[in-house]
Amino acid sequence: MLIAGASVFAGISSCAFADLDSAMKDLNIDTSVYGFLNGQIESVQADGGATPYSSRGRISDGNSRLGFKGSIEINQYAKGIWQLEGGLNNFENGGVNDQGSSATLESRNSFVGVEDTRFGRVIVGNNDSIYRSLVGSGGEMGGNLGLTVHGLDLWNNTSAQMTGNANSLFSRGEARYKNSVHYLSPEFYGFQAGGSYGFDEAESSGGNRGRYSLAAKYTHGGFEIGVGYDRQGNTGVLTDKVSQGYGFQTGAVNNVDTYFYKVVASYKFPTKTYVGVGYEVGNYGYSQFNPASSSNLYSSTTTGSMKQSSAMISVAQDVREDTSIMLSYGKLGHLDNATFGTPDDYSATQFSVGALYQFNKYLATYVYYTDIKNKSQQNVNLGQSPIYSNNSGTTNAFLAPGDSPRAFGLGLIARF
Repeated sequence: MLIAGASVFAGISSCAFADLDSAMKDLNIDTSVYGFLNGQIESVQADGGATPYSSRGRISDGNSRLGFKGSIEINQYAKGIWQLEGGLNNFENGGVNDQGSSATLESRNSFVGVEDTRFGRVIVGNNDSIYRSLVGSGGEMGGNLGLTVHGLDLWNNTSAQMTGNANSLFSRGEARYKNSVHYLSPEFYGFQAGGSYGFDEAESSGGNRGRYSLAAKYTHGGFEIGVGYDRQGNTGVLTDKVSQGYGFQTGAVNNVDTYFYKVVASYKFPTKTYVGVGYEVGNYGYSQFNPASSSNLYSSTTTGSMKQSSAMISVAQDVREDTSIMLSYGKLGHLDNATFGTPDDYSATQFSVGALYQFNKYLATYVYYTDIKNKSQQNVNLGQSPIYSNNSGTTNAFLAPGDSPRAFGLGLIARF
């Protein structure tokens, strides 16, 4: 009886799988593997602050990655989409960065969702906010396509990168949201818009630090312009860290918010000249404890907002089909309402220059030089391979305020 039952079950299972295989053959299912390895030979240093970083050579990773993505047809308009992307960051150092942490397979953009040609795309997972993906600076207008196309940050995915991180010179509001949902509209007469929301499931600091962003862009021929807004609740400047010499940092601060807004524009001339410009304003909330004193018998807490703007310009010229010369310059302005030091102590400038040569669409080499000038309380750092002059190898690693990094490097990127 058991043998007979097993035979019947096996027969039913075989039929079920056969039907499933037949159904899948009628669907349009696509799966692909992608990524790149990006290595750089560099000479780096940083001086001017309390703990200089002496000149030395190193091998650096340029944001290498491995990804799997695919789509599953639903009907003539819609399809299910998915992506699983991990960082190959710091492959030259066994996968461990200078803060002692390593990437996982899901460390980068990983999501599942639905895309419809009529209504747009909705995804959930761990993904770049719309402030980065639609009007960011790593691609032609958004995303992270550096060294593949000309975008505002011509040196995205290298140490000469100028945007996209909290310690960058420009586009500091860009981020990857965990526990997030994202919507992107279809393109309509050149217009496209979207929104992102990241849930704060932990609320470990006693306040909800949920974050959201909105963005829109318009494309017409070689011209593109985009605007974006990003806001994070219960987030502000860690004023005690600033006064203790750790530099300008933000973190969990209840009852204040931090938000950014920006505009980015670019134009591709018929002469194969690319010009991009960007302007961003950051508003950082803060909460400062005021102890009792002889003039004030009671302690109190003061809340407020600090404001800082930044701007940058990039120019790239394709001198041949396989060769480009690129130059970028940016300035981070003074910090209004600074609680420690003077507003100008928090300003910085950076320029990056170099050339890119494409052997073919899969392999390219490049050379670059970047120079950052930080004022006494600022710690703008190198792009994908930051310098840490203090506590290197720990999660508390940081660049001393006033240290000014610079790097000269030769890179090779292999895409697949």
